[in-house]
Amino acid sequence: MVNNLLGGAPMKPLAMIPWFPGTNCHHEMARAFEASGARVEIVQYTKLLNHTVSLTEADLVGLAGGFSFGDHIRSGAIAACDLVWLLRDQLEALRARRIPILGVCNGFQIMVEAGLLPGDGKIGDHAAVLDTNLSGRFEHWTQIPIYFRHDGCVWTNGLDGVSFTLPVAHGEGRLVPAASPDYHVVATYGSLAGDANKSPNGSPIAGICSPDGLVMGMMPHPERRIDKLRGGEQGLAIFRAGVGAVS
Repeated sequence: MVNNLLGGAPMKPLAMIPWFPGTNCHHEMARAFEASGARVEIVQYTKLLNHTVSLTEADLVGLAGGFSFGDHIRSGAIAACDLVWLLRDQLEALRARRIPILGVCNGFQIMVEAGLLPGDGKIGDHAAVLDTNLSGRFEHWTQIPIYFRHDGCVWTNGLDGVSFTLPVAHGEGRLVPAASPDYHVVATYGSLAGDANKSPNGSPIAGICSPDGLVMGMMPHPERRIDKLRGGEQGLAIFRAGVGAVS
C-alpha cells in the first residue's frame, strides 16, 4: 500500500484493471474493488503497450470478464499472447513483487492461456485449458452454489468451507485436464468436493489459485454480487480478502 508522504492517512491500495478490446466487465469489477476499500484505475491496453502505465504500479491487479479481442481463436488467447510476448517483463515483475492478481471468467481464461495458472511453471507455458462447455453452447446461470477453500489463497482468506450463490456466464469454462495434482482448487460447483452435474461446463472446478496463494482465477462472477439490488453482497468477500492482504 502506498503511504501518504504528506503525513496524512495512508492511501488506499491501488487495484489496476487492464481494459482489452472486448473486455466488458471492467466497471463491475472496479465497483467491487472500490466497495472493498481500494482505489481503482482502469487502464487501456494501449497504455500498457506504450509503457505509459505499468501493471507493477498497482497493489492488486484484476483481469475482468468479457470477450477480449472477440475471443477469436479461443477465449483469452490473443490477450494472453500479447501479455506473454509484449508485456512479459511486467508479468515477471508482478510475480517478483508478489502482487496479488484476480481473474474472473475471461480473466481466468487469459491467466490459463498465459501460464499464470495453474502457476507452477514459466510464464507462457500453459499446463491447462478452459475448454468448450460440454453442452456445446454458452451457459448463463444466475444462481449456482459455489463452495470455497482457503488453501493459502489470499483471495479466499476467511472463506474456507463457505458457500454462496454466484452467476456464471461463459461458453468455455471446462478445466482440462479435469484433475491434476498441480491444481490448488479453491472453488467448486455444487459441493465442497465438486459436482460436475451441477456445473455449467462439466468441470467440478470453479476456481484455482497459484501455489504461492497470490493468483486466483474463477469462472463465476463475484463482481455481480456486490449489493442487494444485484442479488446480495456475498461476492464482496473475495475482493475484501484481496484488498485486506495488501492493506
